[in-house]
Amino acid sequence: MPARPSAGAYCPRCSERVRVFWPYGKLVAIASLLVAIGTLALFRVRSVLAFAAGTVLIWVPLSLYLRLASARYGPPILKRRTERNRTEHRRTFFEWLYDRNAPRDIFDKNR
Repeated sequence: MPARPSAGAYCPRCSERVRVFWPYGKLVAIASLLVAIGTLALFRVRSVLAFAAGTVLIWVPLSLYLRLASARYGPPILKRRTERNRTEHRRTFFEWLYDRNAPRDIFDKNR
């Protein structure tokens, strides 16, 4: 991995940039959310705030655990990372923010 995690990882064989793809990621997230909601309903949590906080506190660790456990049935796959072309896509919020805060050119470029 290069200097920072956002720069991506490299394949050990071909040295190209790759990302990790978990095959059962969405299924695990939905199943763990349903288990979290079911657990709180089973314990008859009535407060909306406690229900929301409890759902998050159960859902996140359970989702991480089930994702790692599901690697036994569908191991993670390395997929080639595609670079975004800045002229062909919409700008992200952070790109817009950086452009907005960029220093303005006070001289006319046509002269």
